[in-house]
Amino acid sequence: MSEQRSNKFRPPEQNVSNDFLAEEEVSNDSPESQRKKSKAFSLGIAVFVHAVIFSILAFIVIANFDSEEIEMIVEASSSNTDLVPEKRSFAKKVTLEKPAPPSRRAEKTITATNASSIVMPEIATFSDTPAFGNDFGDGFGIGGFGDGRGGAKFFGTSGGGNRIILVIDTSTSMNNNCGPNGIKALRREIVRTLAALSPNISFNIICFGKDCDGFAPQPVKANSGNIARAKSWMNAYFINKKGGGAFDRTRTSEWGSKGTDNNGIKYAPILPGAVPALAGTSGSSRMDLALVAAFFQKPSSVFLIADGEPGTSKNGQKLSNTAIVDLVLQEAKRIYTGSRLPKVNCISVKGIGQAILKDIARRFGGNYKAVDPAKI
Repeated sequence: MSEQRSNKFRPPEQNVSNDFLAEEEVSNDSPESQRKKSKAFSLGIAVFVHAVIFSILAFIVIANFDSEEIEMIVEASSSNTDLVPEKRSFAKKVTLEKPAPPSRRAEKTITATNASSIVMPEIATFSDTPAFGNDFGDGFGIGGFGDGRGGAKFFGTSGGGNRIILVIDTSTSMNNNCGPNGIKALRREIVRTLAALSPNISFNIICFGKDCDGFAPQPVKANSGNIARAKSWMNAYFINKKGGGAFDRTRTSEWGSKGTDNNGIKYAPILPGAVPALAGTSGSSRMDLALVAAFFQKPSSVFLIADGEPGTSKNGQKLSNTAIVDLVLQEAKRIYTGSRLPKVNCISVKGIGQAILKDIARRFGGNYKAVDPAKI
């Protein structure tokens, strides 16, 4: 009760002091003070926003710089050619790699000078008409041959164009020099070469011994059906003691000009008398006859594999290797009048017969290579 009485009857000085403090607090919340506080708050917000924007821009610039720098290092380093990045970068790429110098020797492209009226059919079977007439024109007519696109590879050598012919030595010596494994490898390489051809490319195969067989009268398209037939057609060659093959050398040697073997498989017989320039010739390993027969089909590239030299004789006189190549080249120039000669790549089995094979490759702008099929 005395405490309440003391609060109620407080001295006047104390009441003045409290009133002064109340007025001072009101003074601190005056409009001027509030304006200053608002300015300070707005300034702080502005500084904060600018700081955030600056940080974001700095991050983008740094990230962009790092991405370009990494891509420059990857593309400029030869040791990173096999690197596969996990993430794609959308930064602008900078390539430091210098353009490759132009090739010193451009591969020759054979193009037809005149359009042919003959359309090459995709034949499923051979014609019953003999492929080679007396003037060598009945079966192997001259057709158009490509615009240089396409090409093929055979035992590591390559040739362009879209008419490809494989010339295969099937003489008796190939069985011994290649061996069973080498013969199998040769068959595989033929199928691999054909299977890799573009569908617009045409191909043919000519096998030779003392005469020649043509797989088809004219090159056929490299479709699956023709490639399967070619594989089956080659299986009968290269008879040997360990199995494989149905006859020695060629079908023409076994069944002459019939055009069909004892299994009903058709072939185009090629005899020396069918080529006027080679009339009266005979002998073994007739790569000369096979090449001239191939040229009549106007190929863009020819691949020749053999294990020796031809034993060509004319009127009982054996021709030298130089005379044989001269004769082949002369016929090629006559057939390709006004056009570039085809490229002829030559493959030697174990380097046997390399002298004439190198000469043929050199004169026809091709490549020479020695291989051991048994080791492939």
